[in-house]
Amino acid sequence: MPGTRCKTAFGCAITSLAIAAIATCAAACGGEAGSTPSPTPTQATSPGHLPSPSPKAFSFQLNPVNTARATGTIAVSAGQRSTTIELKITGLQPNSSHVSHIHIGGCPQTSRGVIAFALNQVVADGLGTADTRTTLNITYPPASGKWYVVVHAGPDMQGTSASYLMCGNLF
Repeated sequence: MPGTRCKTAFGCAITSLAIAAIATCAAACGGEAGSTPSPTPTQATSPGHLPSPSPKAFSFQLNPVNTARATGTIAVSAGQRSTTIELKITGLQPNSSHVSHIHIGGCPQTSRGVIAFALNQVVADGLGTADTRTTLNITYPPASGKWYVVVHAGPDMQGTSASYLMCGNLF
């Protein structure tokens, strides 16, 4: 201690040893020198944090209408805030383009409902195969009503292009 003198060599040794022990303990127990911060819990281990649930997957048939020869499937991947609709189609006219969307109601075409959501254009490759994916900010299944997917005969809804080429219920 400053300003204090040890009375014996043994007393000075004990005092020095005690000061060294206190300094070592302070450094090991959270003092400035040599301290290591406590680990912070990650989101995955934080209490009350739940991981996002996996999307729900649904699969439906996309059926030809009238004399169409194309066949396909509708894959629906429903998350908490968005839904992805994937149309896989074979047997289309090579290099053709088709309007697609979701209607309210159900197939067959005699029960045409209102267009609810536009889907991406279906574009066939040189072999007449298409794989089109659209992600929408909607939840599936719908809270009320039923939906169905339509693929039209052409790139727009004018004239014969407006007729249904394929139709598939999402229920």
